Amino acid sequence: MNKEQQTILAREVEFLKQLHQAAQMGRDTLEHVNNNIGAGELREAVEKDIFDYSNVCAQVTRKLEARDAEPKPVGKIPQMMAEFMIDIKIGEDTADSEIAKMIIDGTTKGVTECTSKLSDFSDIDDDLKNIGYKLLWVQQKNIDEMRRFLHN
Repeated sequence: MNKEQQTILAREVEFLKQLHQAAQMGRDTLEHVNNNIGAGELREAVEKDIFDYSNVCAQVTRKLEARDAEPKPVGKIPQMMAEFMIDIKIGEDTADSEIAKMIIDGTTKGVTECTSKLSDFSDIDDDLKNIGYKLLWVQQKNIDEMRRFLHN
């Protein structure tokens, strides 16, 4: 492998690792929300979104493994901070609309970060960028799904 090929591979791996962290953070955060809410339509919607984020994580992991690399886990401090904020904001009497708003706010930050990653790595293979676009689609679908709970 020449130097140019090594550089391309390194950029692909870095993009995939960052993409995996973003999808993992979305999934793990929603799992924590899910553990703090009761049964109902909101819980069902959150579980569907967890499934979608998990699929992106699995797809990215396969691409990394094909490049002899492994996903980089989300840092413990950002994960603990997210869980702490969820624990503070969600109580037994928290309305679904408030939980949905919180999910929309977090997911919107994820959309911004994912869009930035796609811009930063615009030179990588389209097959890999498409996974990034899939993550954007999952995030947008998540926001759209949560909007219906804002009026409850």
